[in-house]
Amino acid sequence: MEIKNTLFRNLEPYRAKVDQEAADAAAGRAKNTAQHSVPAQGDRISLSVSARLYTMAHAETVNAPEVRREMVDALKQRVDSGEYAVDARKVAEKLLESETGLARTLSGDMV
Repeated sequence: MEIKNTLFRNLEPYRAKVDQEAADAAAGRAKNTAQHSVPAQGDRISLSVSARLYTMAHAETVNAPEVRREMVDALKQRVDSGEYAVDARKVAEKLLESETGLARTLSGDMV
């Protein structure tokens, strides 16, 4: 005997969709098996663009070099003393390059 709790089903639409897809797939397999033998296709996975970006970002951080504390401290001293001047044009160019690369990635032109 199986007891199904349907009282809260509408509160979990994703779960309801997964359950329905599983039931549909099971019904489809039973139907296909009855008609003819279907070779196994194996497991598949499909990642969203957000998941792919997260994976790429994680890989970059893992492969990033260690922070060189002495270089950071030296730069902080130069900024505090007024010795360090920021080139706003270079900063803007780098921001545009970064945004263009991100837009390319999101549009599916991943390398």
